[in-house]
Amino acid sequence: MHSNLQAAYWFIGVLVAVIAVGLAALYTLKLRDIRRRQAAEAYQAKHGDWFTYVLANLDGEEPLYPPPGSLKPAELRVIQDKLIVWIEQLRGAQQAKLIALCERMGLVERQLKRLESPFEWVKLDAAYYLGCMRSHQAVPGMMKLLASMRFSPMVFIVGRAIAKCARHTEELRDMVHLLLSHKKESQPLVADILAESDLDYSAMLETFLRGGDADRVRLALAAMQKHSLAGSGDLLFKLTASDNADIRLEASKLLLRDAAVVTEERARKLLAHPDADVRAQAAQALGRLGLKPCVKLLRTSLADAEWQVRYNSAKSLAKLGEEGFTALCEAAEEETGAVAETARTVIQEEMKSHESPSLGRSVEWVAVRDMQRFVYGNFFGQKELLSDR
Repeated sequence: MHSNLQAAYWFIGVLVAVIAVGLAALYTLKLRDIRRRQAAEAYQAKHGDWFTYVLANLDGEEPLYPPPGSLKPAELRVIQDKLIVWIEQLRGAQQAKLIALCERMGLVERQLKRLESPFEWVKLDAAYYLGCMRSHQAVPGMMKLLASMRFSPMVFIVGRAIAKCARHTEELRDMVHLLLSHKKESQPLVADILAESDLDYSAMLETFLRGGDADRVRLALAAMQKHSLAGSGDLLFKLTASDNADIRLEASKLLLRDAAVVTEERARKLLAHPDADVRAQAAQALGRLGLKPCVKLLRTSLADAEWQVRYNSAKSLAKLGEEGFTALCEAAEEETGAVAETARTVIQEEMKSHESPSLGRSVEWVAVRDMQRFVYGNFFGQKELLSDR
C-alpha cells in the first residue's frame, strides 16, 4: 500500500514537472516571437525612408542602392522579406531592378552559402528565398537538393524555386523529370509550378505530347490549361484515342475549346467515339462553340444510347439558331421513345427559360425567344405556346 502511494506521488511529481517545463518552453517561444515582431517593426520604421526611396525609383534608369551603414543580420532579414514581397508582386523592369538590388546587398550570396548547409531544412529555406530572388546561380545546387530528397510536399517548394530561376528549358525539363520520378500523380501541381517560369516551354510540352509516356502526356495536358500550344489540334485529336480514359477525356476537352480546330469530320468522329464521356463532352461543346454545320450530326446523336449524350445534343441544338431548334422540334414530333422524350424535355426547358417578361432583356434574348416560339408554333400549334406574361 505504502509503495503504491509513493509511486503515485512520484508520477504526479514528474507530471507536474513536465507540465511546468512545457509551459516555460511555450512562454519562452511566445516571448521570443513577440521580441522578433517588435524588432522587425523597429527595423521597418528605421528604414522607412529607404523603402520609400526604393519604390520611388523603380522606374528610373539609375540602379537602386542599399541603405547606408552596416546592417545587422536581423535587419537584413527584414529588408529581404520586404523586397521579396515586392519582387513577387511586380514584373518586368521593376522586378529586375529589385533582383539586382538583392544581389548588390549580398542577399543572394548569403542564401547561396546556406544552400550548402549540411542541414536539409536550412537548404529548403535557402531554396525558397533564392527562388524568390530569381537566382540562376542557385539552379545547380537546387537541382542537386531536389535529386537527393525523398518525396514530400517540400519537393514542390524546391521545384517551384527552380522554375522561377531557370533560364533554359533544359533546366525546366530536368526539374520536371525529378518531380515525376516520384510517381505520385502530381501532374496538375507540376503544371502549376511550370507556370511560374518566364520561359517559353511550348516545345517541351509538344515533345511530351508526342513522346507517349503517360505521365508526361498528363503533365502537358494539365499545363495546356494555362499555357496554350499553337498547332496542337492534330496531337490532341490523336490523344482522344488514348487507352487511358483520363488522357482521352482531357485531350478532347482541350480540343473542344477552339472552334477553329473542330472540323466537321473531327466532330463526327468524336460523336461516334466509343467512350460515352467523350461523346457527351463533344455534344455539349458543339453548341457552346456555335458550330451550325454540325446540326445534322447532333440530330443523329439524339439517338445515342447514353442519356447524357442525348441531353447534351438536344441542348446544343437549341443553341444553334433556327436550324438547330427546328431539328430539335422535328425530333420531338417525328421520333419516338427516348429520342422524342429528350427532345421534348429540352424544348420545355428552353421555352420556360424564355417565359419571363421581355422588359429589360437584351435584343438577342428577345430574338431567340421569338424565333423559338415561331418554330415551336409551326410544329405544335399556337395554342400550345407558353403565355407571354
